Amino acid sequence: MPDMVPTSQFEEEIRAAVVTPPAREEFVKSLQAHLIQQAASQRKVNRPILRRPGWVVVSVMVVLVIAILWIGPQRVMAAMRSLMGYLPGVGIVDQSAPIRVLAEPVTVTRDEISITVTSVTLTGDKTHLEYRIVGVPGSAYPDREDVMGCTTQEYLRLPDGTQLARIDNDFEPVPAGIDMATFIMPCIFNTLPGKTPENWELPMRFVPAPPNMTVMPVIEVSPLPQPSLTPEAATLSDTMSATPTAMVDSRITIIKEIETSDGYILVGQFPFQGPPGEQVHNGEAEIRDANGEKVAFTSPQDIDPKALGLDPNGPYWFMQFKAAGLAYPLTIRFSGFAIQQADPNATAEFTFDAGSNPQPRQEWSPNQDIQLAGHTLRLLAIMAESRNGYRFSFQGDPKVISADVQIDGYTPTGHGWGRGLNAGGFDVNISFAQFPTGVLTVTLSNLTVAGETLTWQGQWSPDTIRTDLPANLTPQPGLCLTVDSLAHLQPAPAYFANSKALFYEKLAETGTWGLALYNLDGSGRQVVTANGNWGALSPEGNTVVYSAQDNGIHLVDVNSQTDQVLQNAFGFDIHWSPDGTQIAYIGMGNGTINSAFIAKVDGSQVRQISDWSYETIISWSPDGTQLYFAVPFTGGTAWKVYSYEVASGTAQERFTIENGTPKFLNPKLSPDGNWIAYRGRDNSSLYLVRTDGSDMHLLLDNAGVVGVEWSRSGWLGVSLRQANSDESMIVLIKPDGCEVYMLPIALHGDLEGLFIP
Repeated sequence: MPDMVPTSQFEEEIRAAVVTPPAREEFVKSLQAHLIQQAASQRKVNRPILRRPGWVVVSVMVVLVIAILWIGPQRVMAAMRSLMGYLPGVGIVDQSAPIRVLAEPVTVTRDEISITVTSVTLTGDKTHLEYRIVGVPGSAYPDREDVMGCTTQEYLRLPDGTQLARIDNDFEPVPAGIDMATFIMPCIFNTLPGKTPENWELPMRFVPAPPNMTVMPVIEVSPLPQPSLTPEAATLSDTMSATPTAMVDSRITIIKEIETSDGYILVGQFPFQGPPGEQVHNGEAEIRDANGEKVAFTSPQDIDPKALGLDPNGPYWFMQFKAAGLAYPLTIRFSGFAIQQADPNATAEFTFDAGSNPQPRQEWSPNQDIQLAGHTLRLLAIMAESRNGYRFSFQGDPKVISADVQIDGYTPTGHGWGRGLNAGGFDVNISFAQFPTGVLTVTLSNLTVAGETLTWQGQWSPDTIRTDLPANLTPQPGLCLTVDSLAHLQPAPAYFANSKALFYEKLAETGTWGLALYNLDGSGRQVVTANGNWGALSPEGNTVVYSAQDNGIHLVDVNSQTDQVLQNAFGFDIHWSPDGTQIAYIGMGNGTINSAFIAKVDGSQVRQISDWSYETIISWSPDGTQLYFAVPFTGGTAWKVYSYEVASGTAQERFTIENGTPKFLNPKLSPDGNWIAYRGRDNSSLYLVRTDGSDMHLLLDNAGVVGVEWSRSGWLGVSLRQANSDESMIVLIKPDGCEVYMLPIALHGDLEGLFIP
């Protein structure tokens, strides 16, 4: 009997008979709202466990299956997924209960210290609280690294006395129906006993979230099959040549997406797995659209992997980008390299005499070559540190990553290391219960080196193209540069050639980081110091002031190369007064924790002008009568800007920077005294704001901003750090007309001074 072959007409009749009619939109929304309301109001009741007849269970299952088929499985899953959402600034939230917020900010002031609870968001799974502290004097904090202040955790107290503990960055959820709680801070973090008021209490009241609070759904993405790529062996220099390693799994998978108001957040994973016995360092990432255009992105800091059910130690990544004008699919690409041991059995030894009584910041400069596992390591410096230990600084070839260091006969209590990627230089810190003294034997082992260069890649497109976004990004007023426009910049005109710039860079001569002065065409390089940083170029461009490794402030005459130590001046973040007769800096030592000082350029008349802590200098007013500085809020991403009257010795509060980075604000005042430039919260953008706090706007968007310097002629110089690199590219900007130029690639350090007549 021949096989029956169904006709297309027969297939269509079957489909028509079993097709599930689409549920009405109002029904789906009603069902979703009902489920959420039921979940919010449901109480846990202890009931006896009763055995039900099998037919009851079967009936329930049949009803569920019919309901799912009628509504549609995808719609049911979407309704369930919508219980989890993303709230900017708060993170991943559970929407099973109505969201509530703080009714109004609460401030308590004691002994000129103010604590303000600025916002609280209550969801079904957590209580997210933001607070700020201002006014803590520097003397309240330890002035030594081996001394720790208060670490007692804050908590919430409910009206019945129940305490809700802090869990990571949030607190336990406030139960539904409770609209009041008290924020309890037993002590201000890291302050010394008796230095600040303790047992702070801030009463809070909660109200329903406003209707315009938008929670963005987190959508599960069905992984699309990605091609398994062979790791790409990048073109390496002779010193970086390596034998190709085995293939690795180089697929990227998008597992979740969040649709934001202007784009998307993608959550992805990929296996950072190298060949057997090797680790993998994941490095630079980039996104390009279907036209090959680079897509700027940031990594949101408010998403907790655990809230998404992910292993916090797993190989996950988060990318947020604007979607207007993008052509799909997007290609997401990561590059990195394998990390391998050069020779697990190789060791090397050297000795140095620490003396009978080594002191913190005492330094030795051996400049000694050491052979380890076929590589030459130069021991550049050894410095005693405050934690009863030493820091060893090494320079190797570009393949070298790190090595283990052990002082024979001593058991360390802690250790750490740091390096500049692909630079061959690294530091190793070791601390002990007591300083090792005398002639010490140091053993090096476990040299790790960079191996094969690897690449991971994947593609993504949204299920449907959004119609709520413009066809192209609308330029923001005042925005002069984005990551997309960097490739189209023109070189600086010849008339800049004789201007000067001061850079903090890695010096090829010594392998150390120091300061070098250049002409803006890349010529005339002059090393100012091989071991200093925080440099500042005088108004006339002929003198450099910098901070040495012991935080002592030095003055260098560029022409004569004389180096003068300023007595009684210790600190960093140094700024010249407009007439070149004074400096302002952030002082430290002798019980001072990063407070603002001014002094004459000969080191005399040192004066502390504030007693707060962790401040940053902005600059002097054009006439030199005022000094602007900023004080960070503890516990919040904000900075309070002050101006200090030099003659009267009084400080005036100006305004608050709400969107600056808490890491390194690097604010700089324009030479006309009208604008302050500062780094944004994403640690990559640059903003301008007037000195009265008005007209704040974006100047450079997500461009990798690090160094920021104004010249007296009104040009703004900015160093843009390249991803996973110690080098930067330098641009000049005239903000008024958005005139932008790129400086030669020979200028590649962090900009610390700019002289353009």
